[in-house]
Amino acid sequence: MVCLPCFIGKYCFSFWFFLIYNLKDLSVFSWKFDFGLAKLLLKNSWPLIFSGIVVSLYMKIDQVMIKEMLDSQAVGIYASAVNLSEAWYFVPVMISSSLFPAIIESKKISEELYYERLQKLYDFLYIIALAIIFPTTFLSDFVIDLLYGQDYFGAGTVLSIHIWAGLFVFLGVARGKWILTENLQKYTLIYTSAGSICNIVLNLYLIPLYGINGAAFATLISQFTSVILAPLCIKETRISVIMLLKSIFFITILKDMLKFLRLRMH
Repeated sequence: MVCLPCFIGKYCFSFWFFLIYNLKDLSVFSWKFDFGLAKLLLKNSWPLIFSGIVVSLYMKIDQVMIKEMLDSQAVGIYASAVNLSEAWYFVPVMISSSLFPAIIESKKISEELYYERLQKLYDFLYIIALAIIFPTTFLSDFVIDLLYGQDYFGAGTVLSIHIWAGLFVFLGVARGKWILTENLQKYTLIYTSAGSICNIVLNLYLIPLYGINGAAFATLISQFTSVILAPLCIKETRISVIMLLKSIFFITILKDMLKFLRLRMH
């Protein structure tokens, strides 16, 4: 997702890789342009380019619609909550980038091990997301009052709703790595577009009824649509949704706990 922490996290990783590359006596200045490879990369990456544009638009379209349908003050209150909610979005980016190389390596051993490790990554990010979401939900008014003061009264409710969209962002970032590994990126434009359309339609309906809280609900539902509902309708990506649902309903976590308890009892 597009946010300052994600931007900083990605460029920190880029700098780190650049540093390691140079420490191994390699140099970017020795690189040569390969037209054939560039053409192949562009062919495979165009859905990601356009889906990135779509995500950038629908992540901010709510604020544009709030300004048009309400006023600038409402935008300021809403934006203060959204900035705090999205501040955590760098976490799944960094964790997935760190752990996914090992997951890809396991694919060379067996598909079973590959998907087992992938499921553990989903479970891990889901638990971290909940560890962030629950305290934020219950302390949202206190956090807003502490950071912004009484002038931003109302942002606490927005934060307590919007923070739940992070649950699907965390899982979606991890699933994005799987999409690239399986060369299924052509479907990203479909489900990001579905989320964008859902967000616009829901904003048109919910903002007049519930104000900025309606916009927060629209974001939450559109993230669910983009990460769960739309990919579930696509045969090639359905398996990933099933895995995400296993994390959401604690299925694999409970299985591992039961397995551990059986071993302890014996």
